[in-house]
Amino acid sequence: MSPIIFSIYVDGLLVRLSNSNVGCYIGSFFVGALAYADDIVLLAPTPSAMRRMLKICDDYANEHSIIFNAKKSKCLSAVPRKRRSLLSRGKICPFTVGGNSTDFVESFVHLGHVISD
Repeated sequence: MSPIIFSIYVDGLLVRLSNSNVGCYIGSFFVGALAYADDIVLLAPTPSAMRRMLKICDDYANEHSIIFNAKKSKCLSAVPRKRRSLLSRGKICPFTVGGNSTDFVESFVHLGHVISD
């Protein structure tokens, strides 16, 4: 029942994120929020877009008594190798979930797949 209840509960969040016009798109298709089982992945083209998406998530969580776990949340920034020196992970662009900072990582496992920068 847990995945079904999660899907019902989080569907409104996914609609809200899609309607915000913030996040990543492939053509005209919104791909800024991917959800499966009890995982949500947010994709944004800029740090400010990611902050706006996280604010939408925080607002939705407050309205629906949901708690997103910042300790389980990760931030991965994909930057071309020649520009990585410009990025100071976590210092320039800290992100928060529920008021708590997320960790910056170079890779993580999602649904059995290694996602890396």
